[in-house]
Amino acid sequence: MLTNESREEKSEGAIQPTKGVDLHRNRPRLLVVEDDAEMRELLVEVLREEGWEPVEAANGAEGLLCLHRECFDAVIMDQKMPGLSGLDLLPGIRTICPRAPVILITAFGDAAMHQEAMKNGAFDFLFKPFRMEDLIEVLRRALARGKFSAGALAADG
Repeated sequence: MLTNESREEKSEGAIQPTKGVDLHRNRPRLLVVEDDAEMRELLVEVLREEGWEPVEAANGAEGLLCLHRECFDAVIMDQKMPGLSGLDLLPGIRTICPRAPVILITAFGDAAMHQEAMKNGAFDFLFKPFRMEDLIEVLRRALARGKFSAGALAADG
């Protein structure tokens, strides 16, 4: 497994760590940041059924710690959580893992919050209750932008 501890990658003449990314894996790793345990467990179960590798965080602070350990292929997170909210986390995610699409979910959002999230780099914003099929579709679109696009998966063999 190639991680920042075992491999360095050249980028524009500078040596930079790969930030814990396994360059040979073929399943997307997704960070799920959700303070409601039942909702988090449901999300994780659905994502596993899709063949993805979800990692759980119970709040914004845990999510931030996970992001400092590795960059994920996508982040799904609740907007309203104790401590750090989803909107609070967005700038940090954009700095730590700028390529990771972020999907915010909330039961308490409005149009202004949606606009703020999108302005601050969210890929999409889903209002609870939502259909899991809708989340899966948004995730597929988000993942299609990066390593897990159909062309990239075919090239990986």
